[in-house]
Amino acid sequence: MPIDPEAVRQARLKAGLSLAQVAGTELTRQAVHLIETGKVRPSLRSLRIIALRLGVAPQAFQLAADGDDDSAERWASELERLCDWQRYQEAVEVAQGLLARDSGTSERAVANLFLGRALVHLGQADEALRHLRRAVRLFHGEDDPWSAAEARDWEAGALALKEDPRAVTVSEDALRRYRALEPRRPEVEARMLEHLAAVLSQHGEFAKAHGSYAEALYVAGPVLDLVRLARIYHGMSGCHARLGETRRAIEMASRAVALYAVEHDLRPLPARIDLPRIENDLGMLLMLDGQVDRAEELFLSALDRLEEAGMRRLRSYVTLSLADVAQARGRMDDAVELVERAIQQAGESEEPMALAVAHQQLGQVRAARQEHALADAAFDRALAMWTDLGLEAQRDECQAAQQRALEARGDVARLERFAG
Repeated sequence: MPIDPEAVRQARLKAGLSLAQVAGTELTRQAVHLIETGKVRPSLRSLRIIALRLGVAPQAFQLAADGDDDSAERWASELERLCDWQRYQEAVEVAQGLLARDSGTSERAVANLFLGRALVHLGQADEALRHLRRAVRLFHGEDDPWSAAEARDWEAGALALKEDPRAVTVSEDALRRYRALEPRRPEVEARMLEHLAAVLSQHGEFAKAHGSYAEALYVAGPVLDLVRLARIYHGMSGCHARLGETRRAIEMASRAVALYAVEHDLRPLPARIDLPRIENDLGMLLMLDGQVDRAEELFLSALDRLEEAGMRRLRSYVTLSLADVAQARGRMDDAVELVERAIQQAGESEEPMALAVAHQQLGQVRAARQEHALADAAFDRALAMWTDLGLEAQRDECQAAQQRALEARGDVARLERFAG
């Protein structure tokens, strides 16, 4: 949270409390000291704890805006604060209200940017794209290339939500545009690097993604909020996993779980997707490490959290994870049922990559059940989907899985057709 550190220090001195007394059991003395000296921004939870100890409202420490100021800068500050608090539905309502008024071009540009940003977090990619592309045009018209680059970055986020391969190009373009400008905000540049890393991971470029995550940590410098740090650890975990470094991946994922858990219960329900996502990913890593029972606990927890948040997206991935557990335990009928449920979920929520993964996994389960024709049909469907998505690495991985299934059953003729 952006706050006035001196206001925190003065309130503590006025209350006659030591750093340790303000910290209590929930924080550390060092954490309070870093917050007071402006070296660390507190999370919303930490800010509430400190305010409670000092007997003041959390708003007393936040940087105040002039209530009579109706400028684009004032609206941008207000909308950014709502997004930082994950109060995305409120941000949508404020931005829509601003658009409904007879506002100037700058105000409309700001409203479209933050409306699109909030809609990305709420999973409404198509609507977000419409507003973000409009924001890019309006900011260019207002000679504000900084905000135009930010809108372009969130456009990449919306494309990534749709699992669109163009997300990488758009994300790289946004970062290139922003880095051509002076001055730059480190937190914005770090966020862009984090977003680029995420889309690179989504499209199989794990070494490059890890480099972008590491650069995001460097650019952000000493002031990092917990959620961003958690996202970076989460992303790095995925990169380590795909690079074959399972133990390191588990370590980074465990850090991310701990950081996300601190903020999870303070978020509005629709924003509570980070923790279930990392629970699913950590569970998959524990599966690789042979910890099936612990993995299943995490998958079930993730599914419960997604249902609680009313989030349809991502359920297909967790259902596929539970299918892995069923297959590992030899419950093949359950595995088939779960994969088919995931296919239905991915179709309903328009997740093309999840759909391709599900058909590939169905091919593997069918092959394990010696249902050769059904296995071939599922693999062929997955291969066609990966090809349509333009994801060659995933297509090659799927083809390798099909070839292993053919070798296991000794289907020489079909293997020769693959070779041809």
